[in-house]
Amino acid sequence: MDKLEDKRLETLVDKMMEDAPLETPSVDFTQNVMQKIEAEAPNTIFQYKPIVSGKVLTIVFVAFIALLILMGSQVGLDSGQGWFKNLNMASWFHADWKWMEGYGSSKVTIYAFLFLGLMFFAQVPWLKKQLDKTAF
Repeated sequence: MDKLEDKRLETLVDKMMEDAPLETPSVDFTQNVMQKIEAEAPNTIFQYKPIVSGKVLTIVFVAFIALLILMGSQVGLDSGQGWFKNLNMASWFHADWKWMEGYGSSKVTIYAFLFLGLMFFAQVPWLKKQLDKTAF
């Protein structure tokens, strides 16, 4: 009985499909749809705007340098006065390479570091090129 009911439904659907007129879109249907899409799409392109402008950064940099000069003139940079009286600044600028006297490296290590440095400097421009291609 189930098969008989399915056949009746199929014949009913076939009759309804034969009676229904075949609808076709107008000739310029695609063009009309594309015009509506273009009208609704925003035409603005995202432009990068920095959070802090270049003028503000320049002013902050100049103010920072001026503050350093003012502090240097008021406090002094001599190690015997002001904030720097307890610091031994002479040892900061004295290079002590005695720890390197007994060090020796093999040629393999030197070549490995050179190769890694070369790969790093070759990879950075390649990655930038790839990012520029895929950005927009």
